[in-house]
Amino acid sequence: MNIGIDIDGVFTDLENYQLIYGKKYFKNIPVDEIDDTQIDIEQIFSCSKKEREKFWLKYIWKYCISFPPRRNAAAVINKLKDEGDHIHIITGRAHSTEKGIRGLLFRKMLINWLKKENIPYDSITFCKEDGSETDKLEACKKYSIDIMIDDKRENIELLSTAVKVLCFDAKYNQDCHVENLIRVNGFDEIYTEINKIKNNIEFTKQGPLELEKLNSDEKTNYFERLKEYYQNLPYDSDTYKKTEKNYIRTFKIFKPLINWIYKPIVFNKEFVPKENGVIFVANHNNYYDQFPIICAIGDSRPIHFLTATKMLKLKRGYFYLKTGAISVNRDDIKDRHNASLELKKIAVHGGNIFIFPEGRTNRGESFLLDFHPGAVAIAQETGRKIIPIAINFCDNRKVYVRFGKQIKILPSDNVIEKTNELKQIIGNLKMENEEENNKIKIKK
Repeated sequence: MNIGIDIDGVFTDLENYQLIYGKKYFKNIPVDEIDDTQIDIEQIFSCSKKEREKFWLKYIWKYCISFPPRRNAAAVINKLKDEGDHIHIITGRAHSTEKGIRGLLFRKMLINWLKKENIPYDSITFCKEDGSETDKLEACKKYSIDIMIDDKRENIELLSTAVKVLCFDAKYNQDCHVENLIRVNGFDEIYTEINKIKNNIEFTKQGPLELEKLNSDEKTNYFERLKEYYQNLPYDSDTYKKTEKNYIRTFKIFKPLINWIYKPIVFNKEFVPKENGVIFVANHNNYYDQFPIICAIGDSRPIHFLTATKMLKLKRGYFYLKTGAISVNRDDIKDRHNASLELKKIAVHGGNIFIFPEGRTNRGESFLLDFHPGAVAIAQETGRKIIPIAINFCDNRKVYVRFGKQIKILPSDNVIEKTNELKQIIGNLKMENEEENNKIKIKK
């Protein structure tokens, strides 16, 4: 199959990049005057063309050289190539059709970026930035494109008259309603939709209402097929092997220091299995919970933590990414879905994941915040067991880490009910830590 794919807004999250750096650059523009339903800086921040040029003069180099592709972009493209598909990049990248040094520079930057990010392709076509839809249509005809992946409304409206279009969903293309279009929210969905078109995937994920209609045997069969589905999705094993090696090296370097700082008092260590493929779940007191917990687990097995995207802005955010953490913007439903899917793929491939189901740090609002059902859902869909953990930072500077018995979530289990049970179990473990701390204070 011949697959055409755009760069800006598809391989890269152009929408988010412009908002993040636009807010830094246009500091005097009130938030309520920012129109995030537009595709271009000029319309988003209601600035002049001259101001737009100044913005990109400052930020285009970071975008073109080092801004990372979307999650799993390289893995999906490599898997499609392995399956015999042809990848044709068709892009309206700024300045890339210009003659002279500037045009050459922008073409070279994109080619180098694709190579650096391990994104293979069979051809690359540079289209003019303004009115790129006509150039893209000609390229689709030239390469007999079967599926085109794009994000810009004008491109989609014209291209959909000739080819099947996968529209990478964004706020700025919500007014695009044409036939021959399928919306996608990530590269895993791109892979799934392409295989549906090729009739290679018969499995369809069921929602809660559909699952309720299945009997016990049907649910068991469904979840077995679901695990197989996750295992067959593109998985960047090479990248994860690198991050897991980084994790092991970092753990060995910093473990003595962390133990010296926190001196965690550990209970029920025997409940922690020696094999991999474990879902660790704990309450969340502060941004440092994971460090004494890692030391309490004790070995250097790699663990992929789910962390808020905002944490990547901190100095230690670099280490989080390099050691295999999965980031999530909890305010973005699409990003929550994609992060959850990535954790499931790690789990079915035998990796260890760690989730704080409270979702944010509990700053004393209650004994435990409400638990999100994600951890239990992942355990049910992947067949992996949960290790519940309670961590307490007590007023005498002692840190208690207590493990609970493994929890198996069955296909017939209700996710919400099991989430409430998990909260109760961790709450009991947390209470035991407090009781232990009180005993020590009484003895003193």
